[in-house]
Amino acid sequence: MANVKVLNEVTRYRPSRGLQSILSVTFFLIVLFMVNALAGALWLATHNLQTDSAIFFLMFVTGGVLLLYAGIFLFAASHSEVHLGPDKATFVLPNWRGPTPLFPYTECEIAYKDLAAVEARGEVYRYLVLPVIVQSACLVRKDGRRLMLGYVRENSEDPPMPFHTIAEQIAERAGVPVVHRGIVEGNTGLRALVQDEPGWDAPELSAERLATLRRLESIGWKLLIGALAVAAIAAIAFQAYRITG
Repeated sequence: MANVKVLNEVTRYRPSRGLQSILSVTFFLIVLFMVNALAGALWLATHNLQTDSAIFFLMFVTGGVLLLYAGIFLFAASHSEVHLGPDKATFVLPNWRGPTPLFPYTECEIAYKDLAAVEARGEVYRYLVLPVIVQSACLVRKDGRRLMLGYVRENSEDPPMPFHTIAEQIAERAGVPVVHRGIVEGNTGLRALVQDEPGWDAPELSAERLATLRRLESIGWKLLIGALAVAAIAAIAFQAYRITG
């Protein structure tokens, strides 16, 4: 979903307008959902339907969490940008906290001659009990400083920003290797917001542990989608029963 333009050896990457539109609509729909949930909670509370009111308030809180993430990724889609020139690369990138693009955003440029290596690895984060595997890419300067490019979901066919491809192109232009550091285990997604990603000296996961996590990720997404569908149907049925009853 990234727009790529090649002009006189300059390659520009930024998320597409289509993705920005989708995230904007999602943000607006979540706001409507929260307004309705809050209005419903207040109306039910004033009519002595405390249990129903609590359910609607829980929906409002859940919507608030979703709105936060939608806003974070909408801002990232609207502002992230990478320019690859013949001698240097310029960036507008978020301050990554694990795979979440947070503030403040970094505007910088790096000359290819100042790069010692480009490093890539997989990181496993847990959201509730669901493991999610992402691929990260990082630039390493000759003075040892690092710049995190970003993350893509493992096996993602059309990421908003193809940071793995960007990393390979930067390495090619700089004449340095792409060092693959395997897959490491991170914190939960929420803890990563506070504690950042694992250090680059973190040990790799064993093949057995990695196979288990990949299996849990595959099964977990199916169970999560099924549980959400069941919960939605149950909530609608419960409200219909209370209204008709």
